[in-house]
Amino acid sequence: MAILKTQQSQFKIKKLRTIFILYWFLLTYIIAALVFWYIALNEQNGELTRYRLALIDVRSHNYQSNKLAIEDSRKRKTAQYLGEGATFLLLIIAGAAYVFRIIKRQLYQSQQQQNFMMAITHELKTPIAVTKLNLETLQKRKLDEGQQHKLISTTIQETDRLNALCNNMLLTSQIESGSYSLVKEKIDLSELGESCVNNFISRYPQRKIRIVSEPGLYVSGDKTLLELAVNNLLDNALKYSGKDDLVLMKLNRYDLMVEMKISDEGPGVSREERAKIFEKYFRGSARQTKGTGLGLYLTKNIIDQHKGSISVSENKPHGSIFIVLLPGSV
Repeated sequence: MAILKTQQSQFKIKKLRTIFILYWFLLTYIIAALVFWYIALNEQNGELTRYRLALIDVRSHNYQSNKLAIEDSRKRKTAQYLGEGATFLLLIIAGAAYVFRIIKRQLYQSQQQQNFMMAITHELKTPIAVTKLNLETLQKRKLDEGQQHKLISTTIQETDRLNALCNNMLLTSQIESGSYSLVKEKIDLSELGESCVNNFISRYPQRKIRIVSEPGLYVSGDKTLLELAVNNLLDNALKYSGKDDLVLMKLNRYDLMVEMKISDEGPGVSREERAKIFEKYFRGSARQTKGTGLGLYLTKNIIDQHKGSISVSENKPHGSIFIVLLPGSV
């Protein structure tokens, strides 16, 4: 299977190279043809000028005026050819650049979708395989209460992971199609954040997860979406930091806004990747082994729909800080 995928990938690369070579060949041919016709027309204009000059009687008292008129006509024709040629050249270059950008974008999206399909297959199969193995172990073996509790806890974690993944995919599809309608209400973000953190603490008791929050931080929004956004950020912080690293959520007022910061002590996000990290299917160089590239994309969409903003900065000495600002509600 791996050999087949490698061969298919190499075939696609060769196909894309062939398309690009053909594209640049045709573009070069069109530009060369345009330059050739300009030179040919200009030479024809020069020959026609010389022929018309040869027909003038040098003894005629209008010789100089006729000569100047013919020269002026040649210059106008040359300027016309140059202007039309330059216009066509600019249109060709602009059109070629536009087409090239579209093709490049399509190829990039196609590659991202292919990576997404590979990632989603892995992300779906892993919790299913773990859940199946745990259930089969519970079915076939007699385990003590502690071992049973551990297997059941692991199974619940994998089920929650699978559920979160399905929710991300479903809501991404609904939001992009415009079929999801926000149900806005007054929400205590400090309570919501504490609830989310406590949920992760119960799911991952061995991890260091903390929250520092001011009480009564109210916002207006869709509770389901905001809860999903917070869970995505917490899950992202846990996923890309070590087992002994601290994941910290801070909630406080910031002028008329409510500020939420979720920091981790993982590898962080490079400056070059910060502008792309919220793009659909994007996963940075430090994040290639995990995730589908939907979590942060969906989170940004949710924050945008709530008239807020989200950004990422460096957490010194290492790690990332995701900063969310939402309009406060009285």
